[in-house]
Amino acid sequence: MIDSHCHLNDERFDTDIVEVIERAALAGVRRIVVVGYGLESSHKAIEIVHAHSGHQGQGVQLHAVVGISPFEAATWDESTRKELIGLAQDSAVVGLGETGLDYYYQEPLPEIQHKCLIGHLHAAMELNLPLVFHLRDAADDFFRILDHEGYSQGGVLHCFTGDERAMQMGIERGLFVSFSGILTFKKAAELVSVARMTPLEHLLVETDAPLSRTIPISGEAV
Repeated sequence: MIDSHCHLNDERFDTDIVEVIERAALAGVRRIVVVGYGLESSHKAIEIVHAHSGHQGQGVQLHAVVGISPFEAATWDESTRKELIGLAQDSAVVGLGETGLDYYYQEPLPEIQHKCLIGHLHAAMELNLPLVFHLRDAADDFFRILDHEGYSQGGVLHCFTGDERAMQMGIERGLFVSFSGILTFKKAAELVSVARMTPLEHLLVETDAPLSRTIPISGEAV
């Protein structure tokens, strides 16, 4: 089993990260992708992969993804782009992200998020790396931008909460669709239906830990 999106770089794991990895191994997890959401967390993701490489002997391989999330999009500039490309050269890194569009709060402004997303698309194509995408309430603009920029490097729609149409649009563009513990929520019947319609060859699972939750163990360490 692969946890395709996890934030072991979150400070809430600072004191028990070894135990978390060991519990994952006991649960049958064989790979964990540690995802950045800003420069600091991206540096930390790489550090964690190198620091805990010994756990590969227990059957768990760690990988890093580095990027700037929509919530940090205002930090995107030429200096950030250069630093991100430098981070991506590290042997621990298997992709860029998370990046994307999130219109739920309308902050940062959509045009600021667009600039950050486009910067990641160009960097991924330059580096020949896939992208991990954060997408909420912005499917039309998101796919329009991917098409306009000619993006074809592949990637993952992480913690997917969209509808069938958005899922199909992602698959048509060669993306994987990853579902989290949100599927266990009582109000997630429509999302469960979308997950069931997702072709297995395009379906991934993730914890999005510690940010996402599952029922009935919401709020507990897992």
